[in-house]
Amino acid sequence: MKSLKYSIAVFVIGMLFNIGSYAQNSIIGTLENYTNNEGLIMSYDLITRDRISYGTIDNEGEFTIPLKEDYLEMMLKKAKEVEEKALSNGKISLNTMASTFICDFNNENIEYLDDGTEKVTYTGSNKKNEIIYKNGEAIIMRIPDLFITDKNKVSSILYAVSDPEIANWLFYYGDNIIVKGSYLQWFFVEGEVSAIGVCVIPTYTGNNEENYMNVTNINLKLQKGWNIIKYNITEIFTDVNNKTYASKTEISNVTEIPNDVKWVKVIYQ
Repeated sequence: MKSLKYSIAVFVIGMLFNIGSYAQNSIIGTLENYTNNEGLIMSYDLITRDRISYGTIDNEGEFTIPLKEDYLEMMLKKAKEVEEKALSNGKISLNTMASTFICDFNNENIEYLDDGTEKVTYTGSNKKNEIIYKNGEAIIMRIPDLFITDKNKVSSILYAVSDPEIANWLFYYGDNIIVKGSYLQWFFVEGEVSAIGVCVIPTYTGNNEENYMNVTNINLKLQKGWNIIKYNITEIFTDVNNKTYASKTEISNVTEIPNDVKWVKVIYQ
């Protein structure tokens, strides 16, 4: 997407929800000063890659994204259908808690603890990195990137962020300016799970031997069904060329959208 022209429009969230059941029912918000007519909130199916509708937006800027209780069941059914139609005996690999929230892919050592949890130690760096999982093999699926397509044929990626620069950074897959702040993502998990740990990974910038420690604090305790996960960027590293990197991130779950979070759309063409 780096070659795409873009502009960012920031809108204040208008939240209309029941806090107790919000994460399980739907995402409802309002894009103020919205002028692009009614449209659909679209995405690509995680399994089939077909383009599908996730919700709607009206000409007042109000949008609704239903969160279906049988989301995982539908995805598993589609995965089975795709596997059955495949010419080979290939199997679709689904994300688990332990494969989604990890330190790195090197030298994993798994220790099964008396309380039924698993401690995974990563020895691929010069730092000791450990994550303790409860039901780490539970399947977890994130709502894919959502985009708005309206009658004016304008397409915009939709983000829930505390600062528009973070939306821009996400849009360019981390290859842009980053600032302190947070963003939200919605995950469906098949059962009660947790992941708690700290990852410290030496990361090179590409400028000779220049590097920084990329720190991730993970503190997740998720319930069966829909969960809101918050990524909070608390420290920034600036290299010799003034390029910025998210050097410390805290990952946790929240029961409601924080007051500082705004809906931001990044328009692309």
